[in-house]
Amino acid sequence: MNSFQKSIVIAVASLGLGSAALAASDPGPASSGEGSHWSAFGSHGAKSAERIARRQAALHDKLSLSPAQEAAWKTFTDKLQATAPARPEGASSVTMTAPERADRMVTFLQAAQQRAAVRAQAVKEFYSALSPEQQKIFDSQFHGRHHHFGRG
Repeated sequence: MNSFQKSIVIAVASLGLGSAALAASDPGPASSGEGSHWSAFGSHGAKSAERIARRQAALHDKLSLSPAQEAAWKTFTDKLQATAPARPEGASSVTMTAPERADRMVTFLQAAQQRAAVRAQAVKEFYSALSPEQQKIFDSQFHGRHHHFGRG
């Protein structure tokens, strides 16, 4: 296994472990949505979306894309957005048996691996549309974790 594949496996496993911990602490949906883990996640998700949008805009500006490259940028960002994981559905992990939770984790990790493959392909396609100078900028700014763009 090459280092890129190892990185993907480690990232997916880390994401899975974190999600398992969150799922284990999830008491189930609250009737009003207030006070539940997922209501807090929803507000964090909005802040995260704003941060991602700012980073996208900053990367877009730094790349100085030509009008011909704008379609590739739109395709790239649309694919990344489409691979954002959704809130898990189904029974609360509190009411699940250990084998059911294990099966749920396997399903989650398989879906995460598929999303990672789609994101990797989107990066490759967009990268090929960039000039060598733009590729250097992209290399320094795009870190690929949860489709964050740049730093700071």
